[in-house]
Amino acid sequence: MIGGTSSEESELFKVIRVDVLTASPDIFASEEEASRGQYAEIPLLNFELENGENFLMTSIPVSIAIEIARKLNGVEGGDSRLTIAELIPEICVVDKVVIDSIIPFSNAYQATVEIRLEGFSDLQRFQMIPSHATLLALIAGAQIYVSNSLIKALEGKNNT
Repeated sequence: MIGGTSSEESELFKVIRVDVLTASPDIFASEEEASRGQYAEIPLLNFELENGENFLMTSIPVSIAIEIARKLNGVEGGDSRLTIAELIPEICVVDKVVIDSIIPFSNAYQATVEIRLEGFSDLQRFQMIPSHATLLALIAGAQIYVSNSLIKALEGKNNT
């Protein structure tokens, strides 16, 4: 469709489950790299989508992966100070998070977070790092979606 997006491209798939996974780095790394601690586990996020597919995100910051795992497992922290992901739902209503694009000339994903300030009806949209946006959605009880256009773009990259 010229000048817009088709309904298939703008379709959103609801995330029905999020899992924090880990992967071992390249086992074929040199002995020198291994001695420098190159074998730390790498956090991944797996999003199970309503259409039965899985969407995998890599390069998750360890601190965010730990916080997501804690939230998913109902583990409360002992720190009374709020993180930014905990503060936002205190002052805003988080409507939804959509993992929707790849930043041009990179392999980094981008998410759009839709929020409303308490007492206001105007919807605000902000671009966020998807792992941070996922943590925010989990804390706020907001829905997470992955856009079909992102999935199609990734399929195109993988087939080239």
